[in-house]
Amino acid sequence: MLTLEPLGECVVGDTNGSNGAKPEGDTAMLSVEQCLAALQECDVPIVSIGGQEPLEYPEIASLTRAILNLRKHLFLSTDGALIRQRLHMIPPYTNFFWNVKLDGTERVHEGRTGRPGLFREAIDGIKAAKNAGFFVVVTSTIYPDTDVSDVEALYARLHQMHVDGYAFSPHYPAERLCRDGSAEFRERMRRRFREISERLSGFNLMTSPIYLEYLRGERELDCSVWSSPAYGPRGWSGPCYLQNVKFAESYKALVQETAWENYGRGLNPRCENCQCREGFETAAILGMNRKAGDLWKTLAWQLQGSLGATRVGKRQA
Repeated sequence: MLTLEPLGECVVGDTNGSNGAKPEGDTAMLSVEQCLAALQECDVPIVSIGGQEPLEYPEIASLTRAILNLRKHLFLSTDGALIRQRLHMIPPYTNFFWNVKLDGTERVHEGRTGRPGLFREAIDGIKAAKNAGFFVVVTSTIYPDTDVSDVEALYARLHQMHVDGYAFSPHYPAERLCRDGSAEFRERMRRRFREISERLSGFNLMTSPIYLEYLRGERELDCSVWSSPAYGPRGWSGPCYLQNVKFAESYKALVQETAWENYGRGLNPRCENCQCREGFETAAILGMNRKAGDLWKTLAWQLQGSLGATRVGKRQA
């Protein structure tokens, strides 16, 4: 997957996710032509438009149509506030997904974002998109203190609105933690994902079972973030969007000139508490650290899920 950030990257540690504050003085943005050139350079089947709120990008309609015309699967990541205003920019495509970020019910989500009224705007946007025939998925950031019952209540409400699927983004602490702090952080995160596996498996989770095993602490995976790069006005984020240690001028330079052996748990303190989807779910899908039975688990997950419905035998639609 390639993530295009036409308005620039999010601020690391910002709880708003795709709608974080733009770095002060950073006014640059990508042109549609630059975005398409990056996609030609890194030819992938799946594209995500993210970073700073992409629906504020003046050329978002042109960029979206151009990517879909290339027959790519496209996820447009948004806080949901502007969906209703931008809904007319394209007709529904079977390879297009609105990806709305919601971290919980109204009280919890707005407590995380600090933006009163955002939850209702997002819900209204989701309803409008579904009524217009679009696919909609919801991504939730999971924190060490996430109340899984609150997420369950959110998903139950969204299911009644026929939301098509749900994904998780593990929180990445911007601050460096001591050894004991890191161990405590990882264990709390693992407990949250064990709860998630028990309580939310009835919903159409768009998270691979291998990656969930990793999140629960049942196995290790090697980060493969090189296969999910991010491109913005400053170039290709290296080694990944969470660190931005440097920016490469080309995808080839990012892959060939990054000292990948210096990154990963046990190799770099900034990697110690990272569980990001871009690095580790990609590793699961690529078959890194493969174990017996992984292929069948993945196939079963793909066959049992269906857009707009719960998994077989789990919950009544």
